[in-house]
Amino acid sequence: LAIILSTLTAYTAMAFVPNPIRPISKGVIKPRVGAPFNNKDFIRKGVGMSLAGQDIIEAGVSFDTFAPQFLWLFMIVAPESSVTKKIMGPIVPILALSLVHLGIVVLAASQKGAVDQILIFGEVFDPSLSQLTGMQKLFQFPNFVAEEWPHVLIWDLFVGRAVWLDGIRRGIDTRLSLSFCNFIGPPGLLIYAATCLITGKGW
Repeated sequence: LAIILSTLTAYTAMAFVPNPIRPISKGVIKPRVGAPFNNKDFIRKGVGMSLAGQDIIEAGVSFDTFAPQFLWLFMIVAPESSVTKKIMGPIVPILALSLVHLGIVVLAASQKGAVDQILIFGEVFDPSLSQLTGMQKLFQFPNFVAEEWPHVLIWDLFVGRAVWLDGIRRGIDTRLSLSFCNFIGPPGLLIYAATCLITGKGW
């Protein structure tokens, strides 16, 4: 448990440390005292701020990608463990992941191309157009992927936790269902529903 908590803390800390591969300091220039106003200084500062935001987005995506895997491990490997129940019983872990996702969404919405994504998103819900083509267009935007990937992972975990809790209540082994919930989502829920019917423990 200590190892897992320290790992999660490390990923959280990453969100506030710029990526060393892409230093943001190069994009910031402080004008000399008494020097004439130069609009280029402010433009380059804006670039630095944009890079900082993108670094935080990437750190958030990494956190929301790897942190849930520890939680899945608890539910699949030791579903009846008191440690698992203590960690996954409350909804706090999912709320924490959701807050990170919210931060990604807010930062992504402030980046260049956000308006274009909204317009394309409208195409996805236009029945006269191809929904698949619309989604393919959206996935051309890295920040859309940055929002969508944690979105999927967190909702899968939310459903997986619900399956795990219901399995404990009904006395059903949920290991297979949870594995599929983690890997491909909805089929895991269908497997759990089938398991409930086959074992005669309700719908």
